[in-house]
Amino acid sequence: MKRILRYLLFLSVLAVMVSCEKDDNDVNVNKAIYQKMQDWYFWYDQLPSVELNDYSNPSGLMDALRVNPPDREWSYVTTREEFEAYYNGGAYVGFGFGSGWDAQGNLYILFVYKNSPLYQVGIRRGWQILTIDGQTPTTSNYSSLIGANDAGITKTFKVKSPEGVEYTYTFSKGEIDMNTVLLDTVYTYGTSRIGYLVLESFINNTADELDNVFTKFKNQRVTDLIVDLRYNGGGTVLVAWQLANYLGGNVAYGKIFGTFYYNDKHQNENSSMLFSSEHLSLTLNRVVFITTSSTASASELVINGLKPFIGVTLVGSTTHGKPVGMNAFYIDDWVLLPVTFTIRNANNEGDYFDGIPVDIQASDDITTMFGDPTEASLNAALAYLGVSVKSPNVKGYSPVLVPERKGLYAEIGAW
Repeated sequence: MKRILRYLLFLSVLAVMVSCEKDDNDVNVNKAIYQKMQDWYFWYDQLPSVELNDYSNPSGLMDALRVNPPDREWSYVTTREEFEAYYNGGAYVGFGFGSGWDAQGNLYILFVYKNSPLYQVGIRRGWQILTIDGQTPTTSNYSSLIGANDAGITKTFKVKSPEGVEYTYTFSKGEIDMNTVLLDTVYTYGTSRIGYLVLESFINNTADELDNVFTKFKNQRVTDLIVDLRYNGGGTVLVAWQLANYLGGNVAYGKIFGTFYYNDKHQNENSSMLFSSEHLSLTLNRVVFITTSSTASASELVINGLKPFIGVTLVGSTTHGKPVGMNAFYIDDWVLLPVTFTIRNANNEGDYFDGIPVDIQASDDITTMFGDPTEASLNAALAYLGVSVKSPNVKGYSPVLVPERKGLYAEIGAW
């Protein structure tokens, strides 16, 4: 599976590089972007007229071109360096954590990568950020307080542990190597063996991580599975397909996972991906997904693709609503990623621009660690699977506000 996956990924990037070097050499970057948008953009016929010389950088041009709605800042441009570091190397420049506000406006750490300087001093999910450089973070000033995505930027954080102890640390931004599997474990309740996986992204490195996790699940004879995608903003289609095969390949072998439809200029690109049964594929009758409004793109593709074939139950809150995907086009030192296709499952279901609704509403208890059976969303998922554990200490449903980011950093989902 890994050899096939990497080969397909390599071919897809190589094809784009060759076509763009041929078409776009020696042309103005803005002009090349506009031409690609007119040709490949899914909503090309709704593009506004613009004066290319009015935009000093490709990001500003993309903001003017994007057709919103429905394109809610999904199409973007980024540097070749950032793009390849993230998708090929699982790396980006930052502090290495995700964050979100509770209903009272308190800012909490949602997760921390193992390579993060925060992880090294013991900061984990559930810690509260009190101040940054002496200022209280709010939804309006947070992005400016965190600073640009540049290595060496230093910030002083005052944080509070779940036990109520306050600490002050100074951290510098640097290259963060991401572990996209934030947690995996197996719970044993009577004769049930329930696998639990927290997955934060779908990038190339995720392929090996998933192999390791599903080897464990296969060896421990997992009977039910909870896949936690609450902060998963997406990634590559091929890694999403890999996860879907591990979840449903034995049941849906040879059936359509997803069909990709391009605009009327590129109907020859329309194609379907079929489920494949792999040696790590589990035989499951049902899968529970934990979702939030940050569950987007490739995450939603996995959910929608499995629905026709196995019992799929969603716990948490409605997903983001991105039933479309992008191709990457190299233009000099930039990479253009416009929405180029829409995706539908074997039942021709798609167009979930309002998100995929949940079956069981549950809070994202950001004060409780992943894997704790009393955490509200995991608790609800276990209860659905017939497991009776201690009830969570959460009254009703409370949403978490995750800071919105643009472009590549919206997919990364971390600071």
